[in-house]
Amino acid sequence: MSLREAAFMWFYIMLGLGTVYWVHSAIKENYGQTMYWRGRKHGFDMHRRITDAKRDQVFDYDKN
Repeated sequence: MSLREAAFMWFYIMLGLGTVYWVHSAIKENYGQTMYWRGRKHGFDMHRRITDAKRDQVFDYDKN
């Protein structure tokens, strides 16, 4: 193997590793954003259910 072939091999290996790292970080960021907003939606839905349940309850002043 000549020096030129070794340099091209090194270049393509580094290019491949960089591409794999870039794809991995893009997938990880997308997954993180998806889970963040899914958790926010779950929290908003829970808050809405709690406030709706409290609104439906009627306090009976005669029992106290």
